[in-house]
Amino acid sequence: MKPRIAITLGDPAGIGPEIVSAALRDARVRRSCQPIVIGKTTRLRMGHPSREAGQRAIEALEEGVRLVQSGHVQALVTSPVSKESFKLAAYGFPGHTEWLAEQCNAREFAMLMVSGPLRAILLTRHVPLKEVSKHLNSQGIQSSAQLGYAFVKNVLRKSRPRLVACGVNPHAGDQGIIGQEEKTIYAPALRALKSKGLLVAGPFAADAVFSQMAKGRYDLALAAYHDQGMIPLKLYASDRIVNITLGLPFIRTSPGHGTAYDIAGKGKADPRSMIEAILLAAEYSRADERKNV
Repeated sequence: MKPRIAITLGDPAGIGPEIVSAALRDARVRRSCQPIVIGKTTRLRMGHPSREAGQRAIEALEEGVRLVQSGHVQALVTSPVSKESFKLAAYGFPGHTEWLAEQCNAREFAMLMVSGPLRAILLTRHVPLKEVSKHLNSQGIQSSAQLGYAFVKNVLRKSRPRLVACGVNPHAGDQGIIGQEEKTIYAPALRALKSKGLLVAGPFAADAVFSQMAKGRYDLALAAYHDQGMIPLKLYASDRIVNITLGLPFIRTSPGHGTAYDIAGKGKADPRSMIEAILLAAEYSRADERKNV
């Protein structure tokens, strides 16, 4: 049996509806799953945030969660949403990830970005670069590493997950000459993980980590900040980036781009990231079911 996948249209004023429509015409998607599309698209001004667009995105998301929690579908794929539309709709959350964690009572969750063989958990997400060190802490690193380890072992089905931590400073601090975070934050976290039986390499210079991962040395990296993880993934395959929320009781994926208001409704949107999100949701949901057998 092909897994049933709920697919939300996201912000209907963005490119969500057209990339979903294009993805459903892809033969690989039709072979891999039974898609259930959720959302309304009528009578909205394309390419502009609005309260109504935010409300429709929320309603679709709520229905998608209801379906996956009831067992009617095996995974959830969410199309891009607008933070501004969410704000106009008095949503109360900056985006999908935080809302899904709240709905599922997930106290620990993480954002995993995937591009082919490259996988990176973003230890900090949408914070200014000058504040990254303030948001990094031993407990957060340990939580993200444990979620990543479980994903590699249970979903990717690798018996010995190979995780690596990227230092926050150039050259991973160069023994404290360029910065102290690797010694004061990372070292205690990696020691604590080792005591629990989770081996995480590093912290190493990020400019070396991702090229080594592309060659198969590592399964997943812990990126200190947003661009540290996203730039190499986009350089490797910008049209295949997928966002995965770890820590939920179900598989949730999303294309790794935004609403693209500037081209919404013009037939220019590239569906490849959405196609990849659906294919991975189908693949991962089958692995997740095998884990529970």
